Amino acid sequence: MAELTRIQIVVALQSCDLFAFCRAEEILRIAGIARERQFPAGRRIYEKSEPAEVLYAVIHGAVSLDDGRLLRRAGPLAAFGVTELLSGRLRGETATAEDDTLVLAIEAEDFFDLLSNNIDIVKALFRHLLRVETA
Repeated sequence: MAELTRIQIVVALQSCDLFAFCRAEEILRIAGIARERQFPAGRRIYEKSEPAEVLYAVIHGAVSLDDGRLLRRAGPLAAFGVTELLSGRLRGETATAEDDTLVLAIEAEDFFDLLSNNIDIVKALFRHLLRVETA
């Protein structure tokens, strides 16, 4: 797969469920810390009980998340690995690429640095998380 352009990264993040409440200027900041990673079908992205150091947004492909049984599937424009990263817990599931998969990866340290200086992104994440919990 060819590398994404900056505008493709911004458009993908704007469409990602996790960042649904972020404004364009906030998305630009997030795009600045997002890095592309490719995983071939069947490749483990992370294992259950590992430290949560990265959150991911699927661009192409799909990821299965399981703890011994399939919990859910993250397809294009869905984020995963978020809850453990935000809570500081170990991974509660194993993430495996179902297909050849392209994700945007955001390292925890970079993400928390960004959040510490951008209250609007924090508010947008709270809106998303509260919407998900009440759904």
